[in-house]
Amino acid sequence: MAKQFVSSLGRRAEDSSTRIREFLLQGPSQQHSGDHRGAVAGTLDADGSAVYVYGEITGYYLHWLASLPMDQATLFSRAEAAQAWLQGYLHSTSMPLTRVYLHAAAEDWRNQALFAFDLAMIAGGLARASCSKLIGLSPAMVTDLQHWLLPFVDDSGLTVCLPRQQTSQLPQRWSTTGGSFTAKTASRILLLQAETALHPALVQACRTELQTRVLRAEQHGIDMLHPTLYGLEGCMTSPTADFERLAHWFDQIIALQADDGSLPESPASASVRRTDIIAQALRVAVFLESVLAQPGRYREACDAFAQALLLRVHEDGSIAFSTDSNNETNVWCAMFAEQALRLYAAYAHAQPLPFTVEALV
Repeated sequence: MAKQFVSSLGRRAEDSSTRIREFLLQGPSQQHSGDHRGAVAGTLDADGSAVYVYGEITGYYLHWLASLPMDQATLFSRAEAAQAWLQGYLHSTSMPLTRVYLHAAAEDWRNQALFAFDLAMIAGGLARASCSKLIGLSPAMVTDLQHWLLPFVDDSGLTVCLPRQQTSQLPQRWSTTGGSFTAKTASRILLLQAETALHPALVQACRTELQTRVLRAEQHGIDMLHPTLYGLEGCMTSPTADFERLAHWFDQIIALQADDGSLPESPASASVRRTDIIAQALRVAVFLESVLAQPGRYREACDAFAQALLLRVHEDGSIAFSTDSNNETNVWCAMFAEQALRLYAAYAHAQPLPFTVEALV
């Protein structure tokens, strides 16, 4: 691809990341009033209203805020509001709901369990926001978070989910059965350990889980791309990561890229082309190429990922879950895409990357 075209693509990526950033900071993603002030939505309906708020995504939002340039006073107010909501969310005698629906309560199997991954994303968000001095960590809040995390500790590492009741019937999904994505679960809890002391059993379980996933990198293979990319994101933060082995694992995903730059939800679900997966793959590709010091290894793939993402960014900076999602705006897709396009802009212009791999939402 011609250098001039890549440079133009980089400028478009920079412009789009700015529009997504403004949408996430000024738009309806974070609740600005009411009982759930500070909480962050998972999806927005056609009129821009939040369908539900989500502890996991509120943690992501804190993590994302911490990755931004620190010249906006808005970041502090957004981070403080998110932390305040999370404090109330975690300080409960009953198991926190996975998704808190804001209007009519929906039948959602996710609310029949608590997920270690969701709690870990809260831990990662608190860690990064604290490290960036956007918030001060509340000891009481860390205690509450550990209260919900410790039941996930077992001899082999971390359990993935705990049913709300013994009679709860959970579907066989990646989030209920486990897999390589637990590398990200463990890595985000360990980010919090770097900021404040956590229970030794929890820390050891996370170290065991992450090391196990790192050592098995080339054995994991791929199924659902979304959790597989989570696994790569987690493994890349490990001090013992073998990045060439991680690249070989990632190459199996690159082999599935279509001519339009998109990726399937899984090798068996080729018709579903999710936005979050494209953004995740672009982020991983840029970081792997950088840390391996192999310029151009993923150039063609990155350019195609960037083009695919740019086509999905709406004029107002919002972004849909997929091309067939009926105009439903997805908030975590927006955060992933903003980071991916910001990274790509630096990559295309041969500039230093704007944040480290630990800052990946």
